[in-house]
Amino acid sequence: MDTRQLSYFLGVASELHFSKAAERLFIAQPALSRQIQQLEQELGVLLFERDKRNVKLTPAGLFLQQEGIKLLSQLDTIRQRTQQIHRGEEGELRIGHPGSAVYSVLPMLLSGLRSHFPGIKAILSEVLETQLWEALLHYQIDIGFIREPTPSKEVNTKVIYEECFALVLPFEHPLNESSFEGVHQVQHEPFILPPRHAGSIYYDTLLGICEKAGFFPHIVHESNFGATILKLVEHGLGMSIMPYSYSNAGIGKVRFIALNNIPERTQLSVVWRKNDTNPILQNFLSLVEAFGG
Repeated sequence: MDTRQLSYFLGVASELHFSKAAERLFIAQPALSRQIQQLEQELGVLLFERDKRNVKLTPAGLFLQQEGIKLLSQLDTIRQRTQQIHRGEEGELRIGHPGSAVYSVLPMLLSGLRSHFPGIKAILSEVLETQLWEALLHYQIDIGFIREPTPSKEVNTKVIYEECFALVLPFEHPLNESSFEGVHQVQHEPFILPPRHAGSIYYDTLLGICEKAGFFPHIVHESNFGATILKLVEHGLGMSIMPYSYSNAGIGKVRFIALNNIPERTQLSVVWRKNDTNPILQNFLSLVEAFGG
């Protein structure tokens, strides 16, 4: 029994009239009758009771009708989902990112993904940049957001976001936007910064901001994670310099002063493996392209 035979059978079972069923199924009545006879012979059962005036289903035919409708519906669902997966409209996308991406581009991109491709589930992992490269090249993630992309023959890179840095202070600190003149005003304050191994270019940029202001920061705590730094600042354990997007984190007892008067900026890029033909990745990249202009 194949799906064509089953469709023919269901057509006759619905009409209980061979001529009407043949017309609806766009098949000659003798050919339709032969298909039903072949199906009955294959199953070894009588599906219809026929006479010159009436056609009705036997108990076996009624069972086949009920199960056949469910089976064809399941096959149609399988067909549709297979096509959706082929088009990259259903499945999982594994994303690696720094904490700051959650406060800038990532929510907007995920919102676009949900709007255009509701069948795709994003699996997010906050990872360090050194771990992100390893995860990407070992196929543990499909795409990453990173602040320090390095040229590679194995990955593609695209800058999608640029922002200024901000001086991050405890809310009670006397310095505010109206009294702020420059970073030199906090040269004697304790600092909380990421360790150098977490990203050498990023770390050197932060130190460069301080050195241009005439001092080397007194670093009392180090952390790889922005959320941890914010909490330490909130509790008065020091201050920090962070991407301004962290001001969207909703930490109420922390003050952000944007460093718009200095040339240093930080960029966020997306990285993905070259020649990766995953259709889900390609659909997400189309959203990234639209976002980045």
